[in-house]
Amino acid sequence: MLIIAEGRIRSDAEGEMPALELFEGPLFTLARELRSRETWPRDVALYIVTSSYGLVRADRTIRPYRRPMTPARAADAIYENFGRLAAALATIQPLELMLALPEVYRRALIRKDTPQVQGVPVVYLDVEKAHVPEQLLAWLTARD
Repeated sequence: MLIIAEGRIRSDAEGEMPALELFEGPLFTLARELRSRETWPRDVALYIVTSSYGLVRADRTIRPYRRPMTPARAADAIYENFGRLAAALATIQPLELMLALPEVYRRALIRKDTPQVQGVPVVYLDVEKAHVPEQLLAWLTARD
């Protein structure tokens, strides 16, 4: 299971669309490219942490919005988001959870960095550093 943070809303976004299509940024470009070539690992569910909709599956249809994630919003959303994460983990039962999230988004999902969430090992990708798409691609391809 992979969780990434919302990106910039695409300038051509109009009306409802899947969350994966709504945002732009290197991780979204990579995910769309892998899915279009059908090289996305079947055992990796993709979720997105958003400031307006919380934790959503990448294929969930949502509307464009203008609401940045803030530390206060993250603190307000943690219980709902963690509940959604717990439900997703129970349903999907992944072998590993990759969090490719900036600090404020991690705080909207879990209180502190931990090696496991509900028994599922957690891998943290520091998205503040360079080479994130390459690191994520390496993690994804290791799943095949």
